[in-house]
Amino acid sequence: MDEYKHNYNTWEDDEDDGLPRVISSAEFLANPPKLPQEVIEGVVRQGHKMMISGASKSGKSFLLIELAIALAEETKWLGFQCRRSRVLYINLEIDPNSLIHRFINIYEALGIEPRHFDDIVIWNLRGEAQPLDELAPELIHKADYHGVDVIILDPIYKVMMGDENNATDMANFTNLFDEICYETECTFVYSHHHSKGAQGFKRAMDRASGSGVFARDADAQVDMIQLNLVEVPSRNNPEESSATAWRLESSLREFQSFRPVNIWFEYPIHRVENSGELDKNYADGDPRVNLLRSYKRNQTTESRKDEFDTAFDICLADNEFCTTDELANYLGISVRTIQKRVSEFENDYLLSKGNVYRK
Repeated sequence: MDEYKHNYNTWEDDEDDGLPRVISSAEFLANPPKLPQEVIEGVVRQGHKMMISGASKSGKSFLLIELAIALAEETKWLGFQCRRSRVLYINLEIDPNSLIHRFINIYEALGIEPRHFDDIVIWNLRGEAQPLDELAPELIHKADYHGVDVIILDPIYKVMMGDENNATDMANFTNLFDEICYETECTFVYSHHHSKGAQGFKRAMDRASGSGVFARDADAQVDMIQLNLVEVPSRNNPEESSATAWRLESSLREFQSFRPVNIWFEYPIHRVENSGELDKNYADGDPRVNLLRSYKRNQTTESRKDEFDTAFDICLADNEFCTTDELANYLGISVRTIQKRVSEFENDYLLSKGNVYRK
């Protein structure tokens, strides 16, 4: 095998291979690189990728318009401070005239004076969409020409290439996101839809439709899911209000994932709910909805086992075990109760040093 080994002392790196050079960690320690600025504080940095995921017709476009305004006007977006940015908004789905009226209506509803509306440049491509590999060169050119800091593309499925359930196709597709970020130095924000059916039993990062490449590619994923209002707040009595309740959850690469944010969608804007009145409500498909409906935990052994199995699968993720704390937090019960459940279901589960294993 020696004949195939390189001699480290004599081998010279090929600086003309077109790829980034190999750098010794000592160089970084001697001169640590500066981190890119935060575009949305605690969520995403300049030049990084961010996905907004949610069900079809869930108001993602309204959320993205609110984000564009917050970036241009340097205000908060759902409680997160935005850095002053120039935005290219690529509209692939909404009638162009309707889009402008949405911007105007949202500005008015937010109570923000459009001092910097000229820092939002709009590229209407409804009916003109192309696969992203064909669109990317012109997109990069327009971002450079207009001097933007953030690109918002809504929605991504309109420029999809290949089969969204094929990991190789989606890896090739998302590689173009990196190219766009690299060539423009812009933050790239895009929207994507959930897979069909109830999503509350899934982790936020697993709700997006298609290959898991989507969830794992983005530097920041913010997922919005509608809440099943079992405990209906008085302000949202269906007979008195058309507002809908939602929860934002995150999966972040550069920052610690933020605590879930509850919001009301009161057409045409979203408002953060800080009083806690939505905390005890869960999304469709979440097994805790049935617990909430019963108000007391007087379940049968069978239903209790089904609930525990579901919670274990959700908390398991890619690990070999779940901690009692994770299960207790998910089910909203005490660690001691989790320990009792493991004893009750000892034929299927094992508890060791605070970790629960499936036999």
